[in-house]
Amino acid sequence: MEQWERRLGRALGIGAGAVAVGAVGAAAIGVLLARMAVTPGEPESPVRVARLEHESGGTIVWLRGPDADLPGRYSLIFDGGSGHARLSPVLARGRDGVAREALRIDRGELREGVLGRITGWWYTDPDELGYRTERIVYPTELGDAEAWLVRPKRARKKRWAIHVHGRGALPEEAIRGVAPLARAGITSLIISYRNDPGAPLGEHGRYGAGIAESRDVDAAIGEAVRRGAERVTLVGWSMGGTACLVAATRGAHRGTVDGLILDSPAVDWSALLRYHAAGRSAPGFIADLGIELLGRGIVRAGEPGGLALGGLNPAAFAAELQVPVLIHAGEEDTFVPCAGARQLAEARPELVQLRLQRRGEHVKLWNVDPEPWERVTEQFARALPNPAWRG
Repeated sequence: MEQWERRLGRALGIGAGAVAVGAVGAAAIGVLLARMAVTPGEPESPVRVARLEHESGGTIVWLRGPDADLPGRYSLIFDGGSGHARLSPVLARGRDGVAREALRIDRGELREGVLGRITGWWYTDPDELGYRTERIVYPTELGDAEAWLVRPKRARKKRWAIHVHGRGALPEEAIRGVAPLARAGITSLIISYRNDPGAPLGEHGRYGAGIAESRDVDAAIGEAVRRGAERVTLVGWSMGGTACLVAATRGAHRGTVDGLILDSPAVDWSALLRYHAAGRSAPGFIADLGIELLGRGIVRAGEPGGLALGGLNPAAFAAELQVPVLIHAGEEDTFVPCAGARQLAEARPELVQLRLQRRGEHVKLWNVDPEPWERVTEQFARALPNPAWRG
């Protein structure tokens, strides 16, 4: 702690007599930041339905709050998750916020004053894609976890994909990635993982920054192999992208992986934690303290003994990658900036294809313009070489 006291004193310009008190505050902030990074929590509900207009052609929803005016089409999850409506792009702006049409209300009743949140999930069940779907369970090191199994109309023999949602989301987030792979003839597993509903609790009930979750991805690959897969493509969103990178480079079934498709992936966790600390006006050394606390296991995370965040960065992944990677990343992503994805692409240009999109927030690139997202994804999946051909 003494080194942190000295750094705090230098940063705040105070003498040694005041440092100990300041260090206690710095440590408390560092602990808070570290816990926020790994603790599952109830999603915030910052968007309010300000007004409803019922017309002969449907319902217009006026929304106020963060993300209400994002470009593209989105789901509105409301009433604590029990309600789900699909909203059109913004139609108008006014004193009541922004207006979108409710294209479909899947569950719940929209009403004025209700709180919700804008998500990019869109679909609620892969059945909506028109493919044969069933619910299965697959075994993980912690117990059975649920998954959707989606079979394409013309399956390519022994080609599968594992779809992995991001931190704080649900498997529904990953359904958007299924259709382009199904058109390529690839059978899909959309998985839940530790700390999800339908899956076991993780260590301390907390996240593992993709490290612990990668073992569930690896277990899902094993399930696909047991069902006949010989090649598996990993599709990951945000922290799910981290889990896919770890499974593809360090997992027991990495030799079966033929490629990765990542959307808004968290590629550099130390830089990401520093970015979020800076967004809360915390000095850089406090972010470093939080990273240290997670690494030593002083702040408990989803890995016994601490999180090895030093291995979650572009240089480490670049050194270990052996298969092609497609990354969809947004230049306007304010939650996971695209710098890590850029660095990985620059380090391994022969393997990493980076599709940068100017408009679109975190894991919401598909929602702004799904056609190019799906077209590039399908082309990439079709072109992937058999991992057995590696030299």
